[in-house]
Amino acid sequence: MPPLNPTGSFSIGRSIGFYSIMSWVPPEGGRLLDRKKKYDEKLLLILDSASGIFAKKGYHNASIRDVAAATGVSPAGLYYYFESKEELLRLILETCFSTLMETIRGEVVGIEDPALRLRAIIRAHLAHFETNGKEMRVLVHEWEALSGPFGEEIRSLMREYVKVVTQTFKDLTPEKTANELRAATFGLFGMLTWVDQWYRPGRDLPLDLLADQFTGIFLGGLLSGPRTDPKPKTSEAEEPAREWSKKNSTSSILSGPGF
Repeated sequence: MPPLNPTGSFSIGRSIGFYSIMSWVPPEGGRLLDRKKKYDEKLLLILDSASGIFAKKGYHNASIRDVAAATGVSPAGLYYYFESKEELLRLILETCFSTLMETIRGEVVGIEDPALRLRAIIRAHLAHFETNGKEMRVLVHEWEALSGPFGEEIRSLMREYVKVVTQTFKDLTPEKTANELRAATFGLFGMLTWVDQWYRPGRDLPLDLLADQFTGIFLGGLLSGPRTDPKPKTSEAEEPAREWSKKNSTSSILSGPGF
């Protein structure tokens, strides 16, 4: 499909990505505005339905026909919005992860106290999980199915997330070594992503209180933990992100049920 026309005529370019689709608002023009609204609403319906299917059946076990049956849109009609099942997965994951990172950036900006910054990060992650549970599950389990530029988009967001969290831990405990900061960073990610496996609304703590508890666990453990490596070889704040850049496309920033 052709790219967005700056004059305001309605067209969608896949190379621009979902966020540009959602953020572009054409000039007030009756039918043009209505067409974009209907397109966006239909695309959101498709992404929501596909997220549920991928979360339940797994990306590789699901088919475009499954998505078509769930949305009432023919397979041919679905390909108006994306060219392949992989691109559909990319739209789901890019939307989910980009929104999470945008929220985290907004929450931590201006917070100089690293303990409060950590709390804000954890709260933002769990709040995103609360409203985007299906998408987060797909992100955690299926991102490695993306190849080439699609996979690199997700890895870039992962590296940013690693850097934000590691820097927060570094500011909190500047005496910690690179290995200790790495352990704390990936330990936090593991704790956050594992919530999907056990958390039950109504039975467990409200997520805002759970965020406070997670923050307390990490603050208590990190501030009191021993320093085990007296001679770090690289910048403690940069090491985890640098290490991630060496990993291949089948690597995960988390262990266990992580990304």
